[in-house]
Amino acid sequence: MPGTNNETNNRNSNDDFKFSLHTKYFSRCLTILPSHISSLDNSRVTIAFYSIAALDLLNSLPASLPYDGSELISWIYNLQLITDSDVCGFRGSTCTITSRTTPNPYDQVHITMTMTALLTLLLLGDDLENVQRHKIALSLAHLQLPSGAFLATRLSTESDLRFVYCACAVAFILNDWSGIDKDSCTKFILQCRTYEYAFGQIPNAEAHGGSTFCAIAALSLMDRLNDLDHQDNLIRWCLQRQNEGFNGRPNKPDDSCYSWWIGATLKLLNKDFLINIEQNQIYLHATESKMTGGFSKWPDSTADPLHSCLSLASLSLMNHSKLKSIHPALVVSIDVVDRLKKTIHSKWNL
Repeated sequence: MPGTNNETNNRNSNDDFKFSLHTKYFSRCLTILPSHISSLDNSRVTIAFYSIAALDLLNSLPASLPYDGSELISWIYNLQLITDSDVCGFRGSTCTITSRTTPNPYDQVHITMTMTALLTLLLLGDDLENVQRHKIALSLAHLQLPSGAFLATRLSTESDLRFVYCACAVAFILNDWSGIDKDSCTKFILQCRTYEYAFGQIPNAEAHGGSTFCAIAALSLMDRLNDLDHQDNLIRWCLQRQNEGFNGRPNKPDDSCYSWWIGATLKLLNKDFLINIEQNQIYLHATESKMTGGFSKWPDSTADPLHSCLSLASLSLMNHSKLKSIHPALVVSIDVVDRLKKTIHSKWNL
């Protein structure tokens, strides 16, 4: 039954999750990964983000980092790409750098890598002073289309709610919205809403849990949630996604990542108290790897950094006592966002 967000359920299973094993798992993800993840070589900064964000939720930073934090910060700044062209930001790894004298045309800034690089710097305690923030903020305008959507890169053909969310997160972190047309962006988001009152990745697409989170988180970061009507219908759709854990669409199996995507959406809409926390924990227990640490998308599957981090994020969202509290729009602890706003943004505003 919904409505079980109470002290009894918060105590349930508090000591059952293998948190020390998960700490080792995420630390290991920063040093070595299985071969089946090699296809993500150009997205290394995102893997680093999921691993470091999870270690922060586990109260394990900086002690469980396999490298000195300053080394990781230097590595991330080496991914910053500031050129004379119209788009500046961060690449996902150095794998596209073929020569310092002969640039690779595919060595491009990526909007998702820019978001995760900035968040990872914050997680590591950096003050973003070496981020070319004004150039990056202004360059978002060159990725925004007349429709209000955003491209992932200057050469990309993809433009959907994923990159709208990333653009809004980047602008929020940099405290500079000069590169985003908020009205156009909000219009595009609302055009992606379906007859179910949830959101597809693009207009006229099927409603999906991940794109629904992107829509609601982007509106929240822009302070435009009041532009969204029929919120009760959306809340109903989100609640219908819970069986034991959560699924992303009707007639699909539960998947651990949707415990975050749907759970965070409900949190942003102030309806997370309707989640059945106990059932969600039961499902996440079933996806937990008791041997290596981490979480998989389904029971009896292989753990990966994304599902592992988002499973912990879901437990944090539901007030697990052994995890830090999480920001529902940025997927990092509230401690990190508080430091960003109270210390870094305040300094920039002087």
